[in-house]
Amino acid sequence: MSRGFAFLFGVHNHQPVGNFGWVFDQAAADCYLPFLRALKGHPRVKISAHYSGPLLEDFAARRGEAWDLLAELTARGQMELLGGGFYEPILPIIPEADRRGQIEMMSDYLEKHFGRRPRGIWLTERVWEPHLPSTLARAGIEYTLLDENHFQAAGITGLHDLYVTEDEGYPLRLFPIDQRLRYLIPFRGLPELGRYLEGIRAAGGLAVLGDDGEKFGLWPGTKSWVYEKGWLERFFLFLEENDIPTMTFAEAVDARPPAARIYPPPASYIEMMEWVLEPDDARRYRRLKETLSEPDGRRFLRAGFFRDFFRKYPESRRLRDRMNGVSRTVRADGDAEAVRDLYRGQSNDPYWHGVFGGLYLPHLREAAYGHLLKAEARCPAEPGWTKVDDDLDGRPEYVRRNGRFRLQFKPGPDGGLEEIDYYPLFRNLSDVLSRRAETYHGEAGEDRGPERKGEKSIHEIAKPLPAGAADLIRPGRGPLRSAVDRFFDFEADAARIVSGEEPERGGFDGEESPVVLAEDRLVCGQSGRIMVRTAASPIAVRKEIAVFGPKVLVRTILRNPGVRILRFAHAAEWNLYQIPEEIETDGDAVRLCRGRLILRPAAGAELHFRPLRTLSQSEKGYDTIHQGYGLIWIHRIELEPGGTDEFTVELEESE
Repeated sequence: MSRGFAFLFGVHNHQPVGNFGWVFDQAAADCYLPFLRALKGHPRVKISAHYSGPLLEDFAARRGEAWDLLAELTARGQMELLGGGFYEPILPIIPEADRRGQIEMMSDYLEKHFGRRPRGIWLTERVWEPHLPSTLARAGIEYTLLDENHFQAAGITGLHDLYVTEDEGYPLRLFPIDQRLRYLIPFRGLPELGRYLEGIRAAGGLAVLGDDGEKFGLWPGTKSWVYEKGWLERFFLFLEENDIPTMTFAEAVDARPPAARIYPPPASYIEMMEWVLEPDDARRYRRLKETLSEPDGRRFLRAGFFRDFFRKYPESRRLRDRMNGVSRTVRADGDAEAVRDLYRGQSNDPYWHGVFGGLYLPHLREAAYGHLLKAEARCPAEPGWTKVDDDLDGRPEYVRRNGRFRLQFKPGPDGGLEEIDYYPLFRNLSDVLSRRAETYHGEAGEDRGPERKGEKSIHEIAKPLPAGAADLIRPGRGPLRSAVDRFFDFEADAARIVSGEEPERGGFDGEESPVVLAEDRLVCGQSGRIMVRTAASPIAVRKEIAVFGPKVLVRTILRNPGVRILRFAHAAEWNLYQIPEEIETDGDAVRLCRGRLILRPAAGAELHFRPLRTLSQSEKGYDTIHQGYGLIWIHRIELEPGGTDEFTVELEESE
């Protein structure tokens, strides 16, 4: 075996499950096809490439040239295809059986269509946890790529070599991705790159690049730089003319013994570990990082942990909880099609948020929930209401599922329907995202890249906030549920209630009555207090939720258990994922899903709409994103001591 210099060029290409067709078209035209055509013209240059399952399915169905180029390049040994989870899940956050299943699905697919079973995988977002080696080795995987900070956190300073780790005695080879190469290629000139590679050559090391293939034509400005201005062609010529040896990762594993056994702690790439931090923590982390005088300190200073996204974003945690629940159901009662839809629902993008939209993009969340619901619908439902604790907070939720709807109700002070699923459309109508403070809201316009020749990475581009951003970055209440009760002064202005500016005058601070489940009906109660002028008066709320056939009924009964008259405004709030063309008013009612469903309230309440919008960063700048609507029925109530009032909403299929 040899320890000589080689350049290992790895690219990862992916489009999420549920992404728009025009995005696949643009990515193929501007990035994937030009790259493959250019590589074909330089047969001495070897690379390793990963194409996620959604892309492979797209190539096979719609892009014959791309498919044929993959077949040709792999057949002549110029390209090694890397495996991975077929629908690009974050492996550590899905159940063990699904990890194995997704990896084996990809390995089977590549062997069937390209004649070779992959020996290595692209680890999605390089999210590493120490138990992965045994999972990967049992699935027939010999190696993967991690970022250099994984190795620094493990105390490794030699970043141009091959290492090995293990779990339960199962070995896994690890290649360190060179962060400097990630920023040099393709954003800097070739002389600067050449000087850096010469230093690695002199030491007999491995120069390892593993990064997004979309930076070769799809990221902002890269189509012009990489193709129209000829950077990629010059780069391939540069490798050939300077006798820079290239090899695949599999060839490097065969040619080079591991330098040492190591044990990286949980980590991802540096940017990901910063994105997961809350804004105040992110600012403290960056200040602390700036105080480090020695690079070795990076071993002892790390930012966040990927699973903290589930704490940062309740909507991400909710999606993962549902995915885990559906996985258990499918493993017990599902067929092969249910398993495939489960896997599609595990596509990583809507589970987190960074420089790409991810969780903030409703069409990606809709796709994830849609596939999970398709998988669940293929499995038998338990009769009646069932008690669960999906969010593991020690407080139960209650689920009712029939052939049309699935409801999940969360009791408690701010309780309500946290999920309303409609199976005929495979839609989670509650899939809305609350506004929250983000670190980048306070960094608008900052250009993090020093002035130098070439292009800037998406991590370095200045991104000014758009006009009118102030309202979009003001944190909302979140998480947003439906059938939620709020109380205000009797004379409160409706517009201020709807905008969230009006202070609430009541809340639930008393005891909850036990939840009673009777056939299709759930009944629960909660006591609270309302401020009337300067005095607090008690109020009791009883909620009944019933599901029968194609109808959901929610009845809220308000009772004055005190000795004084209560005068207040009651707001019944429903937060629903609907795009503008799907929703319309019909008198006092609201038609949803282009008329498939109708939400009909009891008479006597004023209906108000609140568009739910967020501001998030993307690779191009900032995006204002429509997340759905808050529907708020306001009615003004006067209750005598012992008196009651009620408000009922029915959700049903249109005739």
